[in-house]
Amino acid sequence: MSLSFEERATELGRILLCPFCGGNYLHHDRIEVFEREEDAEAGLHLIVGNGKVSIDNELEGNPSRWRHGLNIHFWCEHCEAKPVLSLTQHKGNTWLDCKAQK
Repeated sequence: MSLSFEERATELGRILLCPFCGGNYLHHDRIEVFEREEDAEAGLHLIVGNGKVSIDNELEGNPSRWRHGLNIHFWCEHCEAKPVLSLTQHKGNTWLDCKAQK
């Protein structure tokens, strides 16, 4: 039995579009997780990508200046952009942002 586009969208969620060109063929290829206590200078940085996992204490690239952060790196089939979807925490709020990087 084949699902309609609307049924698939409901079952899987929404399609993420490239913030640069609007294309719908995005591929995620690297995930970064940053964990630290509020305003701490040190923390944990976990990277998953290219078939391997690495862990260090580098917080550069954390989308949050204050707490935990998550970056999901994509590449677009339609253009040269490499968008990054970021989640950050600050004062009880979780922020979602997607920026195109060329």
